[in-house]
Amino acid sequence: MTGDDAKPEPADEDSGSEIPLVRATIIGMSVGAVVVVGRAHWPNPLVAIGLAAMTAVCGWLAVIDLDEHRLPNRIVGPLALAVTVAVVAGGLWTADPARSGRSLLFGLAAAAFLLIGNLIGGLGMGDVKYAFPLAATLGWFGSEPVLAWAFVTAVVGGLAGFAAIVSGQGRRYRIPYGPFMTIGFFAGILSAAPGP
Repeated sequence: MTGDDAKPEPADEDSGSEIPLVRATIIGMSVGAVVVVGRAHWPNPLVAIGLAAMTAVCGWLAVIDLDEHRLPNRIVGPLALAVTVAVVAGGLWTADPARSGRSLLFGLAAAAFLLIGNLIGGLGMGDVKYAFPLAATLGWFGSEPVLAWAFVTAVVGGLAGFAAIVSGQGRRYRIPYGPFMTIGFFAGILSAAPGP
């Protein structure tokens, strides 16, 4: 899957013609997601702006991972720090530090779970690190958005893996997992939007 700051691997020649279409799709989805997420959470404008900004960064990371098969520490690190600060500040602002604690625990649990995948083989450390800010953000809204993220990520990633096998690429092609984690995040954050 993906590493963090490792050297990018050369793209598989068979998949080269498909990459621009996939990249364009991810960029289009990301732009749409920024608008939809911001609008869905607009009852709290500060939260909406923060989530829209994070959604944009996640879309950027998805494109990098698709192109280079890595999730750079120089982006994932500050993202994790920003999420941690926002979650702790949110708990202090709402006088609910327990909510902050639960949120950060979701992030740590997700990273620990993906670390098992890294140790077994298949997932890069970039995926492990990226899981923390995604799950911690979703954890602020409760367990259901985290479960939605995990489910959508697993389903979309599984379908992509199945497609690689059916197309004959099999293990020759390392599938970047960051874009699927990002799609799962979009789904989770939309499921957390306040009702009409």
